[in-house]
Amino acid sequence: MTKLTCPDCRHENEPERIYCHNCGARLDRSALKAKSAPIDSAESTREHLQKMFAADPGRNKRILLRLLKIFLGAFCFAIVIQMLLPPDLPVEKKSNAFAPMINMDLFTALQSHQPPRLTYNQEQVNGYLASAIRRSNSPAKQGFLPIDRIFVQFEEGVCRINVRQGFFGFPLSDGSFYRVSVDAGKINAENTGGYIGRMPISPPLMRGLDVIFHKTWAGLARDRQSIAKLAGIEFHPQSVTLITAR
Repeated sequence: MTKLTCPDCRHENEPERIYCHNCGARLDRSALKAKSAPIDSAESTREHLQKMFAADPGRNKRILLRLLKIFLGAFCFAIVIQMLLPPDLPVEKKSNAFAPMINMDLFTALQSHQPPRLTYNQEQVNGYLASAIRRSNSPAKQGFLPIDRIFVQFEEGVCRINVRQGFFGFPLSDGSFYRVSVDAGKINAENTGGYIGRMPISPPLMRGLDVIFHKTWAGLARDRQSIAKLAGIEFHPQSVTLITAR
């Protein structure tokens, strides 16, 4: 610590004194100011530079990565919520009318080639599907994620298949849309999109997710075998026509 020397008695005084502690003479503080000013200025500059460069150079990167993780987490959470929410679909109608035995109609028509065309409206097909999955031996009711509803919607050239499955009492809905044709005993189904919950799924991605309909196809295996024997199939708004013979 710099001390002030009295010019009269040469007594060393503390730097904050104005008068000599020994003889009372006024101290010359100009020398102290001249020495302390550059030192204080250099010291403050050094401290300022230390603060500037002492910051962690990777701090901004870590903050950016943290924000990115938060954004991705929120995005994924929003997708999951959309997939769990029930879609806006028609309410299931309860009907006392007997569902048509479409499988028996197909069997008879394929054996006798009469009539050459069978036409069913959307309500008839959905009634048949509802009765099919209610069978006690239906694969749709067995195993994990049992199916409690399958219904279709017909548009021009497109069949929309909607499925509702149960997950510990919680309903999960998904659907897939197809352009269907039959050629030489083979069903050709071109996927045109689909959904899971309220999340729309693009056709390329939906083709990869077709595994989620495995139980649906298993439950309708017998019907698919009959359809594969058709000469053709046509979808129109609210109806489907099965061509049994040319």
